[in-house]
Amino acid sequence: MIKDISDYFVDKNKSTQYDYKILLYGNYTYRENLEADSLVEVLRHVIPFMSKRWKVHFTLLIPEFVQSLDFPNVDQRIYELPTYINTMRQHFNTKQFMKHVDWRHNDFDIVYTHLPEHTLQIANCLSNNSNLSPKYIGYSHWFEVPQNAPYGDRGGMHKDDPARALYLSVAGLLMQDECGVNSDWLKQLTIKEASKHWNQGVLDRLQKIIQPHYLGVDRVNIRKDYKDKTVVFNHRGAGYTGWEWFVKVCDEIWEQRQDFKVYTTLTQVDRPWNERVKCESRDEYMDFLSTMKFGVGTFQTYSAWSISTTDGFSVGVPYLLPNKLCYPEMTSVAKNPYPYLYDDRNDFIKKFNEMLDNPITYDTSDLADNMIWEERISNWFGGWKNVFELDSVKETESVLKIKDFIKDKGFVTKKNILDYLGWGVRIKFSPYRNALRKYKEIKFTKYGYEWIGE
Repeated sequence: MIKDISDYFVDKNKSTQYDYKILLYGNYTYRENLEADSLVEVLRHVIPFMSKRWKVHFTLLIPEFVQSLDFPNVDQRIYELPTYINTMRQHFNTKQFMKHVDWRHNDFDIVYTHLPEHTLQIANCLSNNSNLSPKYIGYSHWFEVPQNAPYGDRGGMHKDDPARALYLSVAGLLMQDECGVNSDWLKQLTIKEASKHWNQGVLDRLQKIIQPHYLGVDRVNIRKDYKDKTVVFNHRGAGYTGWEWFVKVCDEIWEQRQDFKVYTTLTQVDRPWNERVKCESRDEYMDFLSTMKFGVGTFQTYSAWSISTTDGFSVGVPYLLPNKLCYPEMTSVAKNPYPYLYDDRNDFIKKFNEMLDNPITYDTSDLADNMIWEERISNWFGGWKNVFELDSVKETESVLKIKDFIKDKGFVTKKNILDYLGWGVRIKFSPYRNALRKYKEIKFTKYGYEWIGE
């Protein structure tokens, strides 16, 4: 693993063509095991998808090295972030960030940020302290709103105001061309909460910027059998997941019958009906999941998506889910109406008992076949039509000067060009870099520009 930043500029193959360089900025919430983090799960699929279609190099800022993201065209740079989630969202280390950017050597055509709360800071850093002017696109896995963060600011600058993080999010969103979210439900919730603080002009911009980028499943591998009377709760034991509500309901059901077992993967409770299962790998986890008769989702006021639920769908496990939040939208891709949505507590208990007592005949492939990752991602950003449309200058004297310099030297780095022209932070280099794209004789690489013409 690379530990010193200088090591990032030691290349085994300087001639590898990379037409575009992307800075990936993450939102890491499951620091106990980053391999299980929802962002990592998304990047495991987004990076190969983009790499198949474009010659792209990624620089990923990440708290620790993740093996499943060890692709040939990805540099993982260790980027320290606070472990407490809310602090992470409101923390930004300018010096650390700019050290990794190293704008004299690096170009970044696109910043793909998964933390809108930091996008404005990123843009300010690059605009004022570098010669980079990239395009900003994003994905938001979570907006902190009263529905999932009712505690407010705990006596801080905006006392009793639960929308503090939303202020940061909206400021970051307005810097982006487009930002994906898990569901249309989350888009509408965010705009609804934003309407309490911003005018119609801002809301109209948010309507265009925020778009559903539906998440997918790895593969569809429907089970042939399951263990009877088994239930899985494979969500976090947090308030927004409804874990405490579920425990109370299970206690009540257990008083009536003691013939079922609830297996949990991320939390546990000292009850005779509960058993914690720890899986060493994703394959082991998916194998275990496929043995469960059914799963439950007990989200109360907030759920924009649930990868844990779609994981189950992909291996044949149906879930008893609330008939609200994102779940009617999630299950609407099925050809036939989804049968396991509950309306209230009594309806949950009724259907929970029915699913325990009756054979599961519902085929979740009706859902999962419409959730394949590659097909889902192909629809993001309007089919990716405008992502790589980048602003450039015309064929100016400076552009021709750079072109001739590359031709004369055969290979030059960005720093070579800046030293040759005497340019610093005040002259934005990105439009000139984009102007060079029209010359087929110039090959863009990770480290610079190579003349491949006669």
